[in-house]
Amino acid sequence: MLELRINGFGGQGSVTLAHLLAQAALENGEQGQALPFFGVERRGAPVRAAVRMSSTTIHAHSQCELPDFVVVMSEKLTAAAVHEGINAAGTVIINAPFTRPIANHSTWYVDADAIAREADLFSADGPLINIPLFGAVCRVLDIPQHIMEQTICNKWPGPGGERNLGAAAEAYNTVTEIRAQIA
Repeated sequence: MLELRINGFGGQGSVTLAHLLAQAALENGEQGQALPFFGVERRGAPVRAAVRMSSTTIHAHSQCELPDFVVVMSEKLTAAAVHEGINAAGTVIINAPFTRPIANHSTWYVDADAIAREADLFSADGPLINIPLFGAVCRVLDIPQHIMEQTICNKWPGPGGERNLGAAAEAYNTVTEIRAQIA
């Protein structure tokens, strides 16, 4: 079973991202589970969501303590997200124009803010980064691009979905792994 935690701020779309990833697992013939967690429910407050994907039935229904993947929706949350817990061989995916590798973890980054702005994906709070991050996470998890696209089209049919498709595809194709320098 694969476990993933999303760390973001309220209003960034963490919960929608979790639901999209769980739905992509279902579209890909697997089991998927999205588990939002709210502390203080207000925009701008730290928010977590968990996702589980498995080829077999998922029996766990709790938050992920040591996930295999951590998605960081704001670079400001990187240290806190990693400190909160991650599998020793875990992977960190960060929304940033560039970032440094996280010690002992595979690290990927994508500039979801820039991609959302370029695609004209905005809410009252700023760029809607969950769609580009969905594309990036699908790529890192080896979810085929056509499954990512099918998930978006099922959620947002029509012109809105087309804009989302472009942003997700851009992130899918530009998410970059940082290789740590070996001393």
